Amino acid sequence: MMIATSRTFVQFFFLILVSLAAASAQSLPSAPAPTKPTAPPNGAYKGYAYEFGLVCGAGDSYSSPTTKPTAQCGGIATMPFFELEAGVMGPQASHSSVSGYLTANAWAPITFGDHGTALITGGYTRMFETGNAFDYGVGYAIPIDSTHSLRFDARDYWTFSNPSQHNVVLRVAWMVGVPD
Repeated sequence: MMIATSRTFVQFFFLILVSLAAASAQSLPSAPAPTKPTAPPNGAYKGYAYEFGLVCGAGDSYSSPTTKPTAQCGGIATMPFFELEAGVMGPQASHSSVSGYLTANAWAPITFGDHGTALITGGYTRMFETGNAFDYGVGYAIPIDSTHSLRFDARDYWTFSNPSQHNVVLRVAWMVGVPD
């Protein structure tokens, strides 16, 4: 029952992300121009070349022998089209109970808008207790104020070790822009 519920939740979350990306791609009816430019910054995607933040999430770790709920927390640093992340993830389905990780990813925006940016991410993750992993996912960054943004991601850390394992995590990152 837990597996079906978790997979349903993951599918629901992906549906929400796709809906948000489609909504941000829609053009809005024209409004009178404001007297002062008020377009909020959108982190590294508009106003800041560098961002730092904290990321945490939860999801499922599954492989052919078993499935377990998992959690992840770490720190993230982004720059144009590249990000580095370090943290801890666990428990895992078949390789270790807890594993530290280091990730190097490329990312690209899918849509831009004053209300947020949809993006895709992919790259390499070294899970120190587990092995090498390919991680990929989709996300949506929402500006909060002139220096802060929230980023919602759905990621899969796919390890190729025998047996292969997927660590699917729904994450939230609090990002802080650093002026150039």
